[in-house]
Amino acid sequence: MVTVTGTEGSHSSTSSATGYHHPRSGYVFGVGKNLFDRLQEDQYDYRRKINMYYPFHDEGEWELARFLVENLTQTQIDKFLKLKWFHTRPRPSFTSKDQLFDWIDALPSFVPWKVSTMEFTGYKTTYPLQLIWRDALEVVKQLFGDPVFTNHITFQPHVVNVWGQREYGDYMSTNMAWKIQDHLPVGATQVPIILGSDKTPVTHTTGGLEMHPLFIMIGNLDSEVRSKATLRAWRCIAYMPITKFRVHPDYQSILQARLWHKCVDLVCANLKIAAKNGCFMPDPSRYICYVFTPLIAHICDLPEATMIATVSKNASPITMATQANFGDGVLHPPPKAVHLSGVHMPYWRNWMFACPSVFLTGEVLHTCIKFFADHPLNWIKETVGKPELDARFMEHRDIQCTIVASIAGVAPPRFIRAIHALVEFIYLSQNPVHSPDSLQSMAQALSDFHVFKDAILWRVERLGTLMQFSADMTERLLITHCKHLFGRTNRRSTDFTEQCIRILNRQESMELFNLYALFYSRGTSLVNTICMEDEEVTTVNPALSWVSRVLPDEAHSVHGPRPVQNHFLKGILSGDAHTAFHLTSTPDYKALTPIAIETKYSLLSLLTGEHTRWDHKYRHFCAWNKFRLQLHSAFQPQVIMPSRVIQAYPPSDAFPLGNCDTVLINVTDDGGQSTSRVAQVRLIFQPKIPRTSDLVLPMFLSSPLLYVQFFHFVANPSDHPELAMWTVERTYTIDQHGKHCRCGGVISLTDVTHAVELIPEYGNKVDAKISSATCLESYDQFFLNSFADKESYHTFSTEFA
Repeated sequence: MVTVTGTEGSHSSTSSATGYHHPRSGYVFGVGKNLFDRLQEDQYDYRRKINMYYPFHDEGEWELARFLVENLTQTQIDKFLKLKWFHTRPRPSFTSKDQLFDWIDALPSFVPWKVSTMEFTGYKTTYPLQLIWRDALEVVKQLFGDPVFTNHITFQPHVVNVWGQREYGDYMSTNMAWKIQDHLPVGATQVPIILGSDKTPVTHTTGGLEMHPLFIMIGNLDSEVRSKATLRAWRCIAYMPITKFRVHPDYQSILQARLWHKCVDLVCANLKIAAKNGCFMPDPSRYICYVFTPLIAHICDLPEATMIATVSKNASPITMATQANFGDGVLHPPPKAVHLSGVHMPYWRNWMFACPSVFLTGEVLHTCIKFFADHPLNWIKETVGKPELDARFMEHRDIQCTIVASIAGVAPPRFIRAIHALVEFIYLSQNPVHSPDSLQSMAQALSDFHVFKDAILWRVERLGTLMQFSADMTERLLITHCKHLFGRTNRRSTDFTEQCIRILNRQESMELFNLYALFYSRGTSLVNTICMEDEEVTTVNPALSWVSRVLPDEAHSVHGPRPVQNHFLKGILSGDAHTAFHLTSTPDYKALTPIAIETKYSLLSLLTGEHTRWDHKYRHFCAWNKFRLQLHSAFQPQVIMPSRVIQAYPPSDAFPLGNCDTVLINVTDDGGQSTSRVAQVRLIFQPKIPRTSDLVLPMFLSSPLLYVQFFHFVANPSDHPELAMWTVERTYTIDQHGKHCRCGGVISLTDVTHAVELIPEYGNKVDAKISSATCLESYDQFFLNSFADKESYHTFSTEFA
């Protein structure tokens, strides 16, 4: 057993975390070749020992070729190569687009595409049935042995306990991974298979062209790597034939479903053999593993799920429930051989450990997000009224984040409570890790909204968090692997799919060759060393991380998402080092007098306020319009989140009362007691010392200052159980002239702990004169929105008091 002591700052990190791996898993059976080693077996490797970029002349010509293929059409490439510019300058070695594409096609590749003609005896189709596919097992070997993923891959089922509670994250931390491992030979390694599929129209106005791709990914990879289409964790393995059978319409859908299952059966045939008998394959570090490939998830929408489960449209694909039972809040038993659609040979029938009631996972995009837009949002429109709802949402934004507080005062409390429960469940479902407590919170959130409650909670313990199976990724892959490709083809439907696979093959070969050539030409090892970092940023790009570590000067050559800037390295840190701040080195206003500040920012009580004192030896001040605030994740303390911008803009035409954000600050009273307060940042400033002056800023003025206006708490979540939010009110004081004015004061920048979102108490009706630019300045009472984002929700529900 290993013990890991967390750092202060999270509910799960303030105690020691204990964990252990499955004792019979992940053995090594020798040393082999990883993906990059296999590139050296290419037929032209002997030439690349002399010229690494063969068949191209050098690295520069390779970069030109890659740019042309990735960004220009074939016609544009031809025009480029015929420019008069080349008459007086050296031409590339390739003289035409055909030669260029021949050279690209000669680059090393591992899993070739095949075209198989499918036949249905006794049934004719409008077009020949052609399946374009490649062996799914070979693609899995390529993914499993890719050294790019060395630091983002898990080989063994494991258990992590925090505060004595089991935590569920990715698949390898779940009950199902452990139970399957119990049934495998000693030393075996699971490579869990995740499939994704959907049908999509490629053209809308002409042709009616549709594509039905099938994607694959392995569950060993971290969910953050799997969630980004640009990181090559998902691979396309087939394009299903879409055709019409010349039969009565009543038989059309069943024949198409049988055809689809027959195609998937062919593509995944070797995966099913490996799931039963196992096979040997090297991992990214060249160690050979005895691999088994259980199917753990097939991500799809509901119509496709019913087709996969081979049940009728009116039946649940994962339980015995039918349409008449939907919404009754009862957990129905797993499906049996009833309500069947007529597909007699489903592709999963002989796949070891596969059961559609398990691998048809709940996923956030359709189960939660689209459900909210299709149903609860319509109920809200009916209850509140569409004009009033529009008035409360002056700008396009994520309604789900603000809807609960926004309908307070106009919707009945019981209605608000039901919507709150649903939104709370949606937020909890997106947690990157779960524990028995968080699962109980999900059950509690659905006390008013309990449809499919037990099935979803059970699924988390068995398969892990729902976010790792979100259909967001398959929706994105449909764009990159279908719709975007259409513009790079000749738009002929007769061979459109064949053109697509050539384009995809070239993309895959170019990405692989570019990274391989970079390391090989610089004499760098083709094995990515395992690197354990104390902190990591949220945006992960494994290829960029590897290159940045061993060849930092070449990081620009890697495409894909860039990591978020880590302000903890060079920014201003809070006293406990849990928060980082960043200001631009050049202020927006370099020299403002106190009177100029008061006038420009319309802060009438700035100079005479009860809580501000001005030292006249500081005559000028720098001022900024914004600063950045960066925190660690509330869920995973070692992860650094993207920074948040906190604004403090003076009044302008667009924002006549200023554009100033609200924050949570930590205030210490005279007795040394620390408390949290909500405040609005009105000014970001710092005294300016002339170069010729001998003045020295004291320590308490060495970091930037904020002038803030305070709020005080007037109600806690239990006072309004339908909202379960804190209520704050602007704090006022009486100035020297006997007038009420907002209470403000100067604090240090490092006193800020969180960005917060306030939603006005609109009451029964919104004043038509108020806009999104003025609403924060026009009301005095606000709800502290705990649903602003997932991190805020977790903070306010677990840490804030």
